[in-house]
Amino acid sequence: MGTGQRALRADTGDKLANYLTMLGHLCSDINQGALSAILPFLVVGSGYTYFEATMLVFAANTASALIQPLFGWLGDRRPRPWFMALGVALAGLGMAGIGYMRSYWLVLCCALLSGIGVALFHPEGGRLANLAAGERKGNGMSIFAVGGNIGFFVGPIICALSLTAFGLPGTAAFLVPAAGCSLLLLAFNGRFKALGTTSAGTAASAEEREHWGLFAVVMGVLSLRSILSYSLMAFIPLFLAGMLGQSEALSSTAISIFAIAAAAATALSGRAAERWGALRLLIACCLVAGAGIVGFAFNASVGVALGITAILAVAIDMFYPATVALGMDYLPKHLGMASGLSYGVAVCAGGMAEPLLGLVGDAAGLVPVMLALAAIAFACAALGAILARLHARRLPM
Repeated sequence: MGTGQRALRADTGDKLANYLTMLGHLCSDINQGALSAILPFLVVGSGYTYFEATMLVFAANTASALIQPLFGWLGDRRPRPWFMALGVALAGLGMAGIGYMRSYWLVLCCALLSGIGVALFHPEGGRLANLAAGERKGNGMSIFAVGGNIGFFVGPIICALSLTAFGLPGTAAFLVPAAGCSLLLLAFNGRFKALGTTSAGTAASAEEREHWGLFAVVMGVLSLRSILSYSLMAFIPLFLAGMLGQSEALSSTAISIFAIAAAAATALSGRAAERWGALRLLIACCLVAGAGIVGFAFNASVGVALGITAILAVAIDMFYPATVALGMDYLPKHLGMASGLSYGVAVCAGGMAEPLLGLVGDAAGLVPVMLALAAIAFACAALGAILARLHARRLPM
């Protein structure tokens, strides 16, 4: 049976291909999650300053975010499923090399290499996940996205276990998932190629003009959501330690709660969007997030704070995959570029806003930071309402 026959009909999708993109997403984002976790080992083991250490994350994430649209554009011009395998391989190779370099600039180059690998994977992975989903775009993108959630959770665990056991050379452990996943993705390269560039669900709309204005509004939503996600993961532990007097260990546990709840919400996102609609889900989740953040800011109970943490993770991640899928529907001829922008530039917004909120915290305290995040959540809900109105009318933009 030829590769074109092996791929399932576009309307029903290709579940195997969808889950393979999820696995690739997991193995790619293992390295993103681990890069932050390796910083304490570099500070202690290599004597780096905090600025030098954090610059590794900033450089890798910024480079990754800015070049993702380019790789997406290339994937739109001609399908390149092997970008996924190469991306996972480079991401793991870069992380593995960090533990073996003695020069800071070589370590920085390894971090950049890992970031470039992540940038290679995401646009093509998102494009193929969208095509493999058939008509159930929201469900397919939630399957793809949950791989990233798991990767961010698993990466620090691998880092802690391998570097505690072997020191900095323990970064070699990241070669194992990278090599295995890359070979598996290459083995199914023909199946991915058979998905083509446009699914049956978007073939008709591909002949119409694309809605770049609507996509720009989606990008605004995704950028605000990124600010919320990144900032809450940073400031919830700080709030628990600084305002509620909890230990660093318990404060860090809040991040695990956040990650687990986020992964569960991401897995359920597609079905929730199919039941209530992507835009209704977006608005409701942002309103819940805004109210939850206000409650968190004025709460004095640790137990309640941890419960609200789980609710916030669900609210922020439940609408994410369906919103990404919606944005891709607005650009049926540029699925790769839409994926690159959604997973790259929008995510970068969160990393850039976090230091600004840190300045607010230094000047005015953590409660104003939380209230600022609540305002961002309500602004995201308002932007979602605007998008719903424009979506219904399909206004030219």
